[in-house]
Formats: sequence, structure tokens, C-alpha cells
Amino acid sequence: MKEQREGEVILSSYLAKRAVTAKLQATGSQEILEEMVSALVKAGRVDKNRAKKLVRSLMEREKQGSTGIGGGCAIPHCPFEGVDGLILLIARSEQGVDYDCVTGEKVHVFVLVVYPPGMDQKRRAVLGRVLELCRTTNWLKFLKVAQTARGIIDLVSEYDNEA
Repeated sequence: MKEQREGEVILSSYLAKRAVTAKLQATGSQEILEEMVSALVKAGRVDKNRAKKLVRSLMEREKQGSTGIGGGCAIPHCPFEGVDGLILLIARSEQGVDYDCVTGEKVHVFVLVVYPPGMDQKRRAVLGRVLELCRTTNWLKFLKVAQTARGIIDLVSEYDNEA
């Protein structure tokens, strides 16, 4: 892994690699969040007994305004007391999901960010880096066609090395 310079965000250092999903099966917005949280539970990153609460927290955040950013990407995120550090999960839906994106398009790439309350500076830095990659590079385009979890993980590392 690349050595981190001050102020630089290395997304792979937060990525829940064992939970990365290249082929989400769910077709609705709540089901997508449930499937991603379930992957975090299976990877040991979220306690099974707190999974439903995390999904509710993410849905509450979505009620404030869709986290769909356009280009076929959404960045669902929320603070959650059930985690001990910032967690990043990337998941891909081949068919796309109607996620109330402001642009009206289906979402194919989900970048889930969960963090403990009060971790505002790190949260903003990670969300900022994800937005930057989505808007100024081919990162999102490559994520949309990644066929395996390993491909997604390698793509995150590749762009970390270019930071």
C-alpha cells in the first residue's frame, strides 16, 4: 500500500474489502442498503444485531435528500455509533436501481460511507475524494463495468496510487 502524505485520502485504507460487491441483486433502494449492510455484517465490520438500525439510519439520511450524485452513482452515508472507524464499501448493480437520483437516472455504483459520530473532518475528506474521482476521472466509468470484487478493489488501489 502506498504511504500516505499529509492531507491525502487513501480510500483503500477505509475500504471493507471483504464486503465489496460487484453484482448486487437487490432492485429497490432500501433493499440495496440492506444488501450492502449485510455484506458488512458478513465481513465482520458491523454487528449483526445493529444491522437493521444502520439500514434505518441510512434510510433516514436518504429522506433528507437523495445521495444519488448523477452519472449513475450514489454515495449513501451516515454517522453510526455501531462502528469504531470510518468504513467505505463499494458495490455495483448491473441492472441499475431507481434511487431517486436528482438526474433521474438509475444508479449502478454505490459508495457507502459509515462513520462514528463526530468524525466530521475525515468523513468530509473521504466524501470529497470520492466526489472528485467521480467527477474528474474515469474512475466511475471503470467501476460501472468492473465484473468482480477484486476488480473494484484493484481500481480503488490504482487511483490511490495516482493521488
